[in-house]
Amino acid sequence: MQIHVIGGGIAGASIAYHLLKDGHDVTVFDRQDAGQATTVSAGIISPWVSQRRNKTWYQLVRTGAAYYPDFIKELEALSGHETGYLKTGAILFFKDQEVLPKAYKRILDKQQDAPEMGELMYLKPDQQQELFPMLTTDYPSLYLTGAGMVSGTNLVQALRVAIEKLGGKWQVSSAAPSKSVDFTVYSAGAWGNEHQQAVPISHQKAQLLHFTIDSEKVFPVVMGLKTHYIVSFGGGKFAIGTTHEDTTSFDDQPTEEAKAELLELAKMYFPNQQLMNLHMSVGLRPYTPHFLPVVQQVTESFVVVNGLGSSGLTAAPILGKEISAWLSQKPTTLSLKDFSWKEREE
Repeated sequence: MQIHVIGGGIAGASIAYHLLKDGHDVTVFDRQDAGQATTVSAGIISPWVSQRRNKTWYQLVRTGAAYYPDFIKELEALSGHETGYLKTGAILFFKDQEVLPKAYKRILDKQQDAPEMGELMYLKPDQQQELFPMLTTDYPSLYLTGAGMVSGTNLVQALRVAIEKLGGKWQVSSAAPSKSVDFTVYSAGAWGNEHQQAVPISHQKAQLLHFTIDSEKVFPVVMGLKTHYIVSFGGGKFAIGTTHEDTTSFDDQPTEEAKAELLELAKMYFPNQQLMNLHMSVGLRPYTPHFLPVVQQVTESFVVVNGLGSSGLTAAPILGKEISAWLSQKPTTLSLKDFSWKEREE
């Protein structure tokens, strides 16, 4: 089939890559909108620690995390580009000792169906300091060995190179759904209402604070209190996030209020450290009213794929593989019907 993919974020790029592997003629159209969520995402791959109870969402991200190592190995070999994917492990913070054993059991219960999550262990303060010396030891913590991270920017760049090597086209331009092709995949992220109204797409403004500390190592990702996270990129570069601001604006400029909030958190997590080279990044994360990704076939030749939200980098590669299998009339591992907006509304 001749297929147009509108939107070159992680969802569109992953779908296009897998469609090309399945033998289709694919063109990606991407406007490179400022604020595209993929380019500023922290890229943490650790779905097993989430407290979210939606089984459909968890099946997607668990399967996505299991697929990651093979996906990255193949993609990096084909493209010749590094994606920044590393299994760093994750330090998990909790507010007090009372919740720690409950969290330990909740996460460990997932291990049987997700051996790729690795080992889960309690951390004593000296053990935590050995893993991440600059980090506060004021809170009880666990360590999960299988967690990792990936660079959204590097990953999409690698996908673009692979897409072109596989014979696909990548056009930096806008495009509307066209009847001149066999099929259109509309995956425009936060801008996903421009050419369709069948699936309501909203977005949040997510702001991250970047800073440097005098250190060269790459440290484990940190899942902080509430929804805070910290990522270490190596070379002394770190980021802490994120804000969750519901908005109808497409303004991608950072705010002083968000910077002050995140800086205060950074100082809490990194006491007695000099935080240097402060700067902000902003992404617009798409979501649906149910906060679950949508795969909705609107017509025989038009499908909407959107709403991956904060788990886009974990979910998109496997979702791309499954959507390509579906369009290629191959068996799928996931039930894509579970991600239908129409089914949810009924």
